[in-house]
Amino acid sequence: MIDVPNIETFRIKLETLGFDGPTLNLPADHSMLLKDCASSAQREALHTLPELSFEGAQASAVAPDLRAIRTLGTGGMGLVRLANQLSLDREVAVKTTRDASNEAAAAALLQEAYVTGYLEHPNIVPIYTVGRTADGAPLIVMKRVEGTSWLEKLGRLTLVEHVEILIDVCNAVRFAHSRGVIHRDIKLENVMIGNFDEVYLLDWGIALSLDESKPLLPHRSKAQGVFGTPQYMAPEMAIQAIAELDERTDVYLLGATLHHILTGAPRHGGPTILAILFAAHCSAPYDYLDAVPAELAAIAQKACQRDKAQRYQSVDAFRAALDEYLRHRDSIALSSSAEIKRVEFEALLEQPVPDLLAIHDTYGECRFGFYQALRMWPQNRLATDGLQRSLEAMAEHYLRQASLDAARACIAELPEPRPELAARAEALARRLEVAQANLERLETLEKNLDLGVGRGSRTRLILLLGAFWTGTSFYAATHELLYGMINSEALQKNMIAGFRNVAIVAVAMFVLRQRILANVANQRLIYSLASAMVAVSFIRWAAWFLQVNVGYAYAVDTAIYACALVAAGLMSDRRISWLAGCYGSAGMIGVLWPSAQLFAYAVATTLTCAGLAWIWRPSASAEAKAPKDAASIDRQDAR
Repeated sequence: MIDVPNIETFRIKLETLGFDGPTLNLPADHSMLLKDCASSAQREALHTLPELSFEGAQASAVAPDLRAIRTLGTGGMGLVRLANQLSLDREVAVKTTRDASNEAAAAALLQEAYVTGYLEHPNIVPIYTVGRTADGAPLIVMKRVEGTSWLEKLGRLTLVEHVEILIDVCNAVRFAHSRGVIHRDIKLENVMIGNFDEVYLLDWGIALSLDESKPLLPHRSKAQGVFGTPQYMAPEMAIQAIAELDERTDVYLLGATLHHILTGAPRHGGPTILAILFAAHCSAPYDYLDAVPAELAAIAQKACQRDKAQRYQSVDAFRAALDEYLRHRDSIALSSSAEIKRVEFEALLEQPVPDLLAIHDTYGECRFGFYQALRMWPQNRLATDGLQRSLEAMAEHYLRQASLDAARACIAELPEPRPELAARAEALARRLEVAQANLERLETLEKNLDLGVGRGSRTRLILLLGAFWTGTSFYAATHELLYGMINSEALQKNMIAGFRNVAIVAVAMFVLRQRILANVANQRLIYSLASAMVAVSFIRWAAWFLQVNVGYAYAVDTAIYACALVAAGLMSDRRISWLAGCYGSAGMIGVLWPSAQLFAYAVATTLTCAGLAWIWRPSASAEAKAPKDAASIDRQDAR
């Protein structure tokens, strides 16, 4: 195709094709540019047509078969009347020229009749017969169609209804192409919508045949001049590139018709015929508004490519794209609704204090909507992009919340991988592993230092031992008070009591080892107290062996027990340290008043055991420990 760089050069090109300045400067509403391309066969055929006449018309050699009822419409060169066909008693539309002497108009009318009669299709108005009037004007009798021009219904139908009508028009054009005919003037005005939703493609007056074997049909090689409606024209039509006219020219016109549906205006605009023809010649890509469905915009854009090789190569392909859109519209509608939810979801994420329940509910709705849309149409780009953005936003949210598994699930679902998100997830995983290890160490340490473990068993044990030791201590004190006892005997009994106590404690520790030695804190506490008893037993043996004063031995016993209680208190519960005062006081009393030494020792044992039982008692008001996990420890760091 010849490329004309500017409008002035284009004007010169058109003038070489026979256009004069005044014609090119006509306002844009002069939409049709026609030149006579009737063949000699058509002109000769006019004189051989049978004569048809209207009832009441001027004298005719044949009986009238038509009764005129009223005029349906009038054009520049012809008129259409509603008539009754007397032989069949039916209403028909009769089209004829306004001026019987206008050969160009007669030829154009005959051309339309021959082409339309050649194409019998449900979306093309049937021709019943062709004839001539007594004064030689052509006359076409065709089916009377009651309906409205598609252009008049432009704002009253839904987009889906418009696409369905366009598909019916494609069916008519496809059939014409199968018979070797191209229309060249497809537009909204040339489509009639019947009262029962029938669709008819009209005005085949400038159609061309690509088959030279049909003498009554105008062949492409005989065409001259620029034909068609400038606002819809394909580039090859605007510069009379006759040899380039083919089926793809009609594809362009169908795309221009779709453009008119989508935008409410014809494909080409301008103040004059010249400006519109130049716009048709350039056929620059159109920037459709966001409100126009992207799939339909892409179809119109492709159909109206300046280069024929880049258009749909057949009406079948164009129609298939429209069919695909109709099949996809539910998917598009669903993805559009999901997109609204996605915007709401991202707004919730940006709140200073996010509503987690609302975030998850809204995310679930938009994610489900996008997946359903993709299930209906896997190539739905809006749904794919929306799902990608939703999953990315939710993955970001989960990473901020340190919810590793949830974040990984979102990242795994991404239609297009995001390595940076995966890297952040792995970094979080490493931090969580470190945090979990720290948590486990802390939990182990807490468990080992928790004196609440085995508390009940310790309490019961100290109560039993305390009762036994209290009884034996008071018995010994009372026996000595009543019967007296020499120093060596007292040392021996004291030594035996010490070994007895060690044995009792050792047996108790072995039997209750899983309860009272369950962790490090219990082990330290029990072992320290048991060690004190062993130390006391050793001191008592040494005192017996050396035969020291028994009062001195008792004083050392109380000192060892007091020190052991202080040490146990510092390692566990400081209240235990206060119990050291019991044995400290008993030791002081024994030194100052030796006769009261055993009673003081017995009272100290009673008070110490009772105090330990009270301190170790199971606490009904102890606070429950809150569960912890690594994610809660690491959450602040993850942010």
